[in-house]
Amino acid sequence: MKTLYKHLCACSVLAMSLTACNDFLDATPDSRINVDNEEKAQAMLATAYPQASFVRVTELASDNADDINGDLNGNYDRFSEQCYRWQPVTENDNENTAMIWQDYYSAIASANHALAAIEKMGGPTTEKLKALKGEALLCRAYAHFVLTNIFCMNYSKQFSNTDPGIPYTTEPETTLDPKYDRGTVAHDYEMIEKDLLEGMSLMSDAIYSVPRYHFNSKAAYTFASRFYLFYQKPEKVIEYATKALGSNPQEVMRDYDAMKDMPTDNMQPRSMQYASAKEKANFLLLPVYSTDQYYFSGYTIMGSRFNNNSYIGQAEQFFATPWEPDNATARESQQMFRFYWFYSQAKNLFCLPKQPVYYEQYGTTNNTGYYRTVVVALKAEEALLNRAEAYALLGKYDEALADMTMWTKNFVSDKVKYNTYKYDENWNYIYDEQKIENEITMASIRKWVAKYDYYRPERPLPRKHLNPDWVTLEEGSDKENIIQCVLLLRRLEFLHEGMRWFDIKRYGIKIYRREINTSMNMLALTDSMEYRDPRQAIQLPFEVQGAGLVPNARPTADEEKAEFNTWSASMADRILYLTK
Repeated sequence: MKTLYKHLCACSVLAMSLTACNDFLDATPDSRINVDNEEKAQAMLATAYPQASFVRVTELASDNADDINGDLNGNYDRFSEQCYRWQPVTENDNENTAMIWQDYYSAIASANHALAAIEKMGGPTTEKLKALKGEALLCRAYAHFVLTNIFCMNYSKQFSNTDPGIPYTTEPETTLDPKYDRGTVAHDYEMIEKDLLEGMSLMSDAIYSVPRYHFNSKAAYTFASRFYLFYQKPEKVIEYATKALGSNPQEVMRDYDAMKDMPTDNMQPRSMQYASAKEKANFLLLPVYSTDQYYFSGYTIMGSRFNNNSYIGQAEQFFATPWEPDNATARESQQMFRFYWFYSQAKNLFCLPKQPVYYEQYGTTNNTGYYRTVVVALKAEEALLNRAEAYALLGKYDEALADMTMWTKNFVSDKVKYNTYKYDENWNYIYDEQKIENEITMASIRKWVAKYDYYRPERPLPRKHLNPDWVTLEEGSDKENIIQCVLLLRRLEFLHEGMRWFDIKRYGIKIYRREINTSMNMLALTDSMEYRDPRQAIQLPFEVQGAGLVPNARPTADEEKAEFNTWSASMADRILYLTK
C-alpha cells in the first residue's frame, strides 16, 4: 500500500502529521529548492499532478451504488462502506480522503515551488518559462478546484460567501507547523478563476513531448468549461468548450471502433485503449495509485456489495434511454452501445471498462508493489456535454440538441440485431436488424419523458426531481426535460469516474440508500440525502482536523433521522426475500 505520509515532509503539505519527519528534516532538502533553470522547473512540474484518485469516494457516495443483500454480502471493505453511507472516512486506503487531501496538496506544493523558482530566475523571460508558469498555474487551479468540490458544498451564489472553503495556498511552505484558515467557497472560486485565466494566457503545447499527461490547451479549455459550468456562467462554458472541441468536434470524439473487436472476457485491452495517450478524445491523463480497476471493472467480486448493479443499470441508466426500443433484452441493449458495457449476474455489476490495471513493483520481490491505473481526467466528451448543458440553460435548445445528438451518435449504435429465435437451414440463428433512432430531438425527449415518470426509490426511473437554487426549472417544461436528458447522458458518460456526485450536488437531486436483493427487490430504505445536506461536503480527514482545521458540520442526531417513507424488513423477512 502506498504510505500515507510519503510526500508530507518534503512538501510540507498542510501539516497533517509531523511526528515521523525527523529524518527528512535532518537531511539535505530535495532538489526543488535548487530549481535554477528551465529543465529543472519542467521536471518539478511533473510532480504537480496528483497521484491519488477521488473516484471511489465520490462514485460510491452518488446514486450509482446500492447495498446488495446487506450484511449477508461479505464482498466489501470498511472504507467503501463509509463512502457509501456518507460517513467520515477513517479507514486507510490508497483512495481514501486523507490520500486525496495529501496528494492534491502535494501537487499544489510542487506548482508553488515551480512558480517561486521561475520568479527567482527573473520571471517568465523565455517562451518556455512562460509556458511552464502557465502549466503551474493550471495545475494549482485544478487541484484546488477538485479539493473544493469534494470537501465543501457546491458553489452557490446564495451560500458560498459563508460556506467554509479549503485553504488556497499560493506560496511554498517554509515553516514546520503552518496555520491555515479555510476561507469560503466563494473565495476559492475567485482564486481558481484567477489562476485559470492567467494560466491559459501563458500555456503552450510546444513544450510537451506527450501532451496528454500535461495541461495542454485542449485540457485547459475543457477544465475551464467544467469550472464555469460549476460556477454557473453558461456563456463562458460555451466559449471554452468550443475552443476545446474546435470547429469540427467529430474529429476529437472517441474512437470506439478501436475497442469493438477486443475480447470481452478480459476488460484490460479495452481499458487500456480507453485510457490510451493515443486516443484523440483524451485531453488529460493522470497515472494514479489505485485498485479501482478491480472495483469497477468486474475483474473480481471485490466491491460487489456497494456498487453499480443491474437494479440501477436497467432502471436508471442503460435500459432507460430515449433511444431504447421496447422489449429489448440485455444482449440487444448491449449492442446499442458502441462502448461495451459489462454485466455480471453472479456479481450483480454493471461496468464500463475504463481503468487499466498496472502493477508497479517495489523492491526485489514480485509480490511487493503498488497497483496503479490511468484516470482520464479531462476529455472531449465532457467538453461536448458541458456545452450542451450550457446551451440548454440559456434556452438555446437547437444547439443543445445538436451537441447531445453528436454525443449519442458516437456512443450509441444506429442499429441492433434482434434474435428472432428462428434458424436457417444450417441451424444458425436468424437475426432481425432494427434501426435505432439515436438522434436526440425535442420529440424524442418528450416521448422519453412521457414514458418515464419521476423516480421513486421503490420504483427507480431515470428522471429525478431537480431542486437547484441557481436556476428555475419548471417540471415538465422543455428546459427541464432537456436538462434531465443531459444529466442522463452525463451519468452514462462519467460512470465509474466519480462525476455523478457533483451533478447531484449542483442540481439538488435527492438520493437514497437502498438495500436490495439479487432479484432486484428493495428490502429497505436506510437513509436519504437532500440538497445542501451537510454531508455533501465530505468530512475533512481526521489528520487535517488534528492539525487545526475546522471540520465540516454534520447533521444533529435528530436531523439524521431521515424523513423518507421507511419500512424495515426483519432478518427473517430478508432471508425470505433472498430465497424466493
